Amino acid sequence: MHRDHSFKILIAEDEKIILEHIVEKIEQTAPFFEVVATAMNGEDALELVKCHRPDVLFTDVKMPLMDGIELTRQVKMLYPDIHIVILSGYDNFAYAQQALRLGVSDYLLKPMTRESLQDTLDEIRLKLEQRNRIHERNIITQDLNGLQPSISPPLSLQSNRFMLYLICLGNLCRYVMDDIDAQNTNKIWSMVQWDQMMDRLESTAKWWVIDDKNYNVKFLIMTTKEKDMNSPKNIANEIQSEIRCFIQQSCSVTLSTHMDSVSLNDLWETAQTLRKSLDKGLIPCQSTIIRQEEKKLKQEHFSPLDPVTASSIEKFVKQGKFEPLTSEIARLLEEWSLENYTQHELERSLIELARLLFDRLDVSKPNSAEIESGIYRIVATARHADDLNQNMLSLLTSCLPAPKKPDSSEELYIKLKEYIRLNFTKAINVDHLAHTFQFNASYIIRVFKKYHGMPPLQYLISLRIQEAKRMIEEKPEMDFKDISEIIGYTDQHYFSRVFRNWTGMNPSEYRDFVHKK
Repeated sequence: MHRDHSFKILIAEDEKIILEHIVEKIEQTAPFFEVVATAMNGEDALELVKCHRPDVLFTDVKMPLMDGIELTRQVKMLYPDIHIVILSGYDNFAYAQQALRLGVSDYLLKPMTRESLQDTLDEIRLKLEQRNRIHERNIITQDLNGLQPSISPPLSLQSNRFMLYLICLGNLCRYVMDDIDAQNTNKIWSMVQWDQMMDRLESTAKWWVIDDKNYNVKFLIMTTKEKDMNSPKNIANEIQSEIRCFIQQSCSVTLSTHMDSVSLNDLWETAQTLRKSLDKGLIPCQSTIIRQEEKKLKQEHFSPLDPVTASSIEKFVKQGKFEPLTSEIARLLEEWSLENYTQHELERSLIELARLLFDRLDVSKPNSAEIESGIYRIVATARHADDLNQNMLSLLTSCLPAPKKPDSSEELYIKLKEYIRLNFTKAINVDHLAHTFQFNASYIIRVFKKYHGMPPLQYLISLRIQEAKRMIEEKPEMDFKDISEIIGYTDQHYFSRVFRNWTGMNPSEYRDFVHKK
């Protein structure tokens, strides 16, 4: 019976004694391989290949009906992934050349030694295991995204049970992905040593780390056995603790997981459930673990603005008492922080508060939309509760009436543009500009877009890409990694993606296009 952990071998050899000897040597030498069929001529071997789809084909060169070279040619046309080992009773250079041109894995002389067979199969096994890992990862990735796998899942996956851990660094970024510093997020992820973590967990399971839709969210998926299922809580706690240690607590780490292992067929449904749990259960700036089964027992404790608070805010606005109004908003933000509102609840509360201010201040609709966008951005990017409250207070009070200087916005735009032009190779984001120029981030975005037609970060990217194009045109021999670092990108792959989004070509394609003119 075929073992699901072994790789299949088919042998084609026209001399029975030699054939039996090869089978015996493989069985004695390679426990991870299994001979599933043998043939004594090339035509039978080809039919058996079609029937068994082996991982490895050993074939003699000289055989009746179809020789080993022709068999190799036809098998490579039908199944290019099959590893083929040519066997020959004599050292024929012409045959060896033909075999290598056809892409065989090795060319062994008969009688083959145990050492040469071992070396060949060890090398092939490494390649097959790497292939299987890629196949398994692709299947799991497709399952997580609700796609029909392009290849049939291997028995090793079908027979396994799985635990899923949806890991989020920082807060949710559902509506403001363009404002998120992807380079910095990827840098934090790169600090996590997954191999070390799994070793410390003393896990013999297979595992995969797979990106989700947002930069700061990944799935950790582990195979598991029923006997290991007595401590899923401990495993989740250990994973969270390990990740926080690796990233030096540079941001909060939230895990969304479940209690009972699931089958391969249940991955999509489980992944969707964990995504919803994360979306509804993440607490900003806090490292927590959301367990689906426990969450069912909890009631959402969100409540809108109470009538007394709403009345106080309305009164202060109506009377133009903006100092006590600011104090009341600060008190409310601190109260919500102590309540441990989820991000979903906090955003709803903040939007309601902002709309109350808009209604009483008669703020224009575009302003309202921008401030609501600012709410999502501040919550998404906050690292600490104090920063979240301070930035939110600045945003909400920015809509309060204040004396306006003539042409102050145009003057600010000119300064912003010049600053970005002179510093585009440095790490710049909207919060950096807000701190440098002592204006609210939302106001800076609005002013810059008003006069330039695009947000400041888009202008920053345009300058970087313009400089990258110039360097590629003038110095085609220059390494793209060096170019990306010079213009302000520490991650070459992220630079390539931005370059393609901006120009329609990756850097290599652009260089070829420019220099073939």
